[in-house]
Amino acid sequence: MHDPDPAQRQARSLEAGLRVSLLSVLWTIAAGASAIIIGMVGGSLVLVVFGAIGLLDAAGSTALVVHFRHALRHEVISERHERAALLVVTVGMVVVGLATAAESAHRLIAHGGAGSLPIGIALAGASVFVLAALAVRKRRISRLIPSHALGADAWLSAAGAALALITLCGTALNAALGWWWLDAVAATIVASGAIGLGFALVRADGRDLQRSS
Repeated sequence: MHDPDPAQRQARSLEAGLRVSLLSVLWTIAAGASAIIIGMVGGSLVLVVFGAIGLLDAAGSTALVVHFRHALRHEVISERHERAALLVVTVGMVVVGLATAAESAHRLIAHGGAGSLPIGIALAGASVFVLAALAVRKRRISRLIPSHALGADAWLSAAGAALALITLCGTALNAALGWWWLDAVAATIVASGAIGLGFALVRADGRDLQRSS
């Protein structure tokens, strides 16, 4: 079989990266905004945190959409756009994680309970599967382009799927058992995951800079 032209393979990989990034933007904006609204109505901190992290994921994917569109027009991968996407993800994840940890500690000290809504549980459950599928797809395409930024976004989606599972368990158990402290504890776990992922991405980017210098 004739091997396709490398430029054609690259273009197809970039188009695939653009499509999965657009899909990620659509899902994370819709799910993230919904989670924040539901969490505020029901008084669920963990849902608000999950939604905020989802919106950060959307911001990173939006930067990748710009990146891949630029690459398709100019037939070159822009390191500036790659680093811009990484910066949006890492800074936002760490900031949200730190703020969430502080608010979780406040709720635990003040014995602040939280309500929950069935729709929030359903949203978290759907996010587990959607984000996991997006993570697998992004990871595969990132190796074809190749794109470190898309690879980092794949890890972010995978973390989002794990955080959605934590959100699902925390919210469902809170609704079933009425444990006032469970929401804050689950939110702390979400915050720790966000901070850890943010610093891991920073370290990985630093190693790439050293190798390229």
